[in-house]
Amino acid sequence: MNKLWRLMTEEGKKRKLSGTDAKVVKWIAVAMSLYQLAQATFLTVQPQMHYAIHLTFIMVLCSLIYTRTYSPGPRTTNRIPVEDWIYAVILALAGVYYCSQMDIYLTRMPMVDMLSNLEIVIGILTVVAVIGLTKRCMGFVLPFIGCIFLAYAFFGHLIPGVFYHRKLLAVDILDQLVYTTNGIYSSPIAAAATYVFMFVMFGSFFAASGAGDFFYKFSMAVAGRYAGGAGKVAIITSGLFGMINGSPTANVVTTGSFTIPMMQKAGYDGIFSGAVTAVAATGGGIMPPIMGTAAFLMVEMAGIAYKDIAIAAFVPGVLYYLALLLIVHFRARKFGLVGLNPKELPSVKATLKEGWIFLIPIVILVVMLMRGYTANLAAVVGTVAVIAASWTRKETRMKLPEIIKALEDAAKSSVIVSLSCAVAGCVIAGLMTTGLSGKLASLILSLGGNSTLVALILTAAICTLLGMGMPVAAAYCLTAALCIPSLYELGLQPLEAHMFVVYFATLSAITPPVAVASYAAAGISGANAATVGWQACRIGLVSFAVPFIFVFDPMLMVTPQNFCLRSIFIVVMATIGVIILCSGLEGYLRKQMPMILRILAVLAGLLMIYPEPITSYIGLGISVLIIAQQMLGIKVGGKAN
Repeated sequence: MNKLWRLMTEEGKKRKLSGTDAKVVKWIAVAMSLYQLAQATFLTVQPQMHYAIHLTFIMVLCSLIYTRTYSPGPRTTNRIPVEDWIYAVILALAGVYYCSQMDIYLTRMPMVDMLSNLEIVIGILTVVAVIGLTKRCMGFVLPFIGCIFLAYAFFGHLIPGVFYHRKLLAVDILDQLVYTTNGIYSSPIAAAATYVFMFVMFGSFFAASGAGDFFYKFSMAVAGRYAGGAGKVAIITSGLFGMINGSPTANVVTTGSFTIPMMQKAGYDGIFSGAVTAVAATGGGIMPPIMGTAAFLMVEMAGIAYKDIAIAAFVPGVLYYLALLLIVHFRARKFGLVGLNPKELPSVKATLKEGWIFLIPIVILVVMLMRGYTANLAAVVGTVAVIAASWTRKETRMKLPEIIKALEDAAKSSVIVSLSCAVAGCVIAGLMTTGLSGKLASLILSLGGNSTLVALILTAAICTLLGMGMPVAAAYCLTAALCIPSLYELGLQPLEAHMFVVYFATLSAITPPVAVASYAAAGISGANAATVGWQACRIGLVSFAVPFIFVFDPMLMVTPQNFCLRSIFIVVMATIGVIILCSGLEGYLRKQMPMILRILAVLAGLLMIYPEPITSYIGLGISVLIIAQQMLGIKVGGKAN
């Protein structure tokens, strides 16, 4: 019984393959990447067929790469057992059959035209494989959520009251799940199979080209010499990496391995070093111009142009990183932490001269997206530009082995994202076939008592809880399906609603009790994981406040359409508010603050960030008094400062 429970709930482990097993997996991954490149450029494939081909590749790779449990023993850790080879072959054959019948599936009437016995078997196999393989590579949380919504679709007619729905036949539910674009092959997997995969491929080539080393040196050259230089280098490096790879945890592991020890050596404690790195790594997913995978998923799920998303997210993203840099700066001033030794730092001029060429692929990617080219085409051209840039220096040239390795890494890196999007499709099917989305929206609104603020807080809590332990892509897809209808009911526009959900789905990576990015940082810094998580929440206070602000006044998301004197006023007040708020959080502006001033500074900062003239003026008035006390040394609470 214990073994069965472990098999059902325990996350698998990535195999360390060698020999023939490694070669077969490698070439399957390369074949997938080459297919995706062909589909993005010249190969015309019917969309649902493309999603099926993509998911088939993903399921085959996952069954071969991951073990069924975390402690499987050396027999299945170092090589692929026979049963997993058989499983992979069955999944591949099922995918081939599904694609061969695509013309029939596109013309039949779902839930009217009956499925054959073979199609029922393949449908069940697909659903079970998606749930089971997601458990292998991610753990039990997301598959469990998917199972809850599927169970509701099957048995919701037995629940009395508001959550009752009409009885649905099992075969009809299966039909919606597998043979239409309302379930597994709905918008999340559509995004994963197109924009997201190509963006992941761009990131794989970018990392393999040596551009990461340029980012690190550039951060050192720009920020290393100033107070708290090690912390500022960590923030800039993690932010730049985060925009490219879109994974907070992977970003922490990659950049934190050298930035966290550097911060500790400079005098920051392990808790603060880990928290700063976690918050900086997480912010890359909401910072234009690239925004990790979030922007591309929003394009698919919200129907908003990438250009509009990137422009609207710019000011909130800048406030996010400004707050983080200020926290580090005030901490350095407070404890007398100096910058890094200038003699050990590269010069900006020399760094740019050596690696400026790696900025060109990013510029090309952003310009193409802003000019309205498809994300697929922009990613392909950007990837080609990365290869071309690597050839400008002998030590970074990407030859055939490096290109093949990047193609392999792209496919393997997409496994978790694509499977989590497939499970999100199961959730969407449970919502759509039963009408649960409208019921949840009504429930949130009723619990909020028709108060926008209370409903937003409930939505933020749901986004954070459901996003814990998940990749950003999965967290966004899941929470968008559940929470967006309620935000629409509140009168929010699509851009505001989806940005609100993206923020809190992303911030779940630093929010305890399952703060995956914070815990990864704690593992490197040697600090207590829970303490790092709560410290990250304190440091990231601005990021938790900003989504509420741009919902109450979208003028904070400055766009060409709403640019005016009022938007300038809001941005200026928000910037000053962030400075004062961060000084209160750290207890330092020009000198240390007593507790009463710290509380007032945090209050003043929040008042100025809130986009109302009266609150801004009150906050500004309090800020002037705090600045006067700091500059003139006026006594507060009987102590000179």
